[in-house]
Amino acid sequence: MWNKWIRYPLAVAVLAAPVLAATGAAAGTADLPAPTRTAPVAGTATAPPDRPVLTGVRYGRHDRYDRVVFDFTGGTPAYRVEYAPLVGIGTGDPIPLTGPADLRVTFAGVPTTTLDMRTVRNPGLPTLRQVRFGGAFEGRVLAGLGLADRVGFRVLRLSDPPRIAVDVAHQPTQPFGTATFRGGGGADLVSIAGVRSGAHPGYDRLVLDLRTARFPLMSVAYTVPTPTRLHIGLTGMTTAPAQIAGPRQVPIRLTRLRGASIVAYDNGTVSVFVDTDRRTAFRVMLLTNPTRLVVDVRH
Repeated sequence: MWNKWIRYPLAVAVLAAPVLAATGAAAGTADLPAPTRTAPVAGTATAPPDRPVLTGVRYGRHDRYDRVVFDFTGGTPAYRVEYAPLVGIGTGDPIPLTGPADLRVTFAGVPTTTLDMRTVRNPGLPTLRQVRFGGAFEGRVLAGLGLADRVGFRVLRLSDPPRIAVDVAHQPTQPFGTATFRGGGGADLVSIAGVRSGAHPGYDRLVLDLRTARFPLMSVAYTVPTPTRLHIGLTGMTTAPAQIAGPRQVPIRLTRLRGASIVAYDNGTVSVFVDTDRRTAFRVMLLTNPTRLVVDVRH
């Protein structure tokens, strides 16, 4: 299960993922694709720490994501956005948010705000369920977004007027099923950086992190000898030996997923065997930036 921690950082870290910047006109010309990254994102201020003033927070639904906008005057402050619980800025006490996933926003260099930090906003959007604040103290502001699931997000630093937008992806719309999946192609070899898993509302997720820009040829299907075992086959365009980082036996103790094992063959192909507690529907997604294969197994 995805871990949560309750301490909040005392300093905004260096950039951990791409940040988009645009003017108000550029930001409104076309809708963006759904974000897919879940790693923390941090950015630097565009104004001295005595100038930004937080004046508003608003939200809205887009085709593929929900957006929260923090409005400022005097420029935008430094920030950090990450999956972590919201806490009281003076006490460190956890503040509950509606939804199973908490996305925390930290601003540094905000000398004042015109907002009432006690106001609780409940948008009721597909992913965004709640917006709350953890307080403001000594130039620091904490906000929390209660989400329907742990999904990809991105941060946009916008100007004219200055504002910071946080987009949270809608949950996947691909249907679950039991038919064999086939896709990918183009990678010269199979290179696996690691295997991850996590619990989500209604399904368990297995992620294969890949170290190639393109995907190998892939297939996902339940095996005949063991009906509760999923087989993930990966084949490169050449017979170069596969590259496997990390353990090849991965124990998993989730609602459906029980473990994964990786087998590399002499011809460069790789099998990943995923054990489940019973045969149920699954879906497969190929995500980029970074390259990864996602398999969701329904509860």
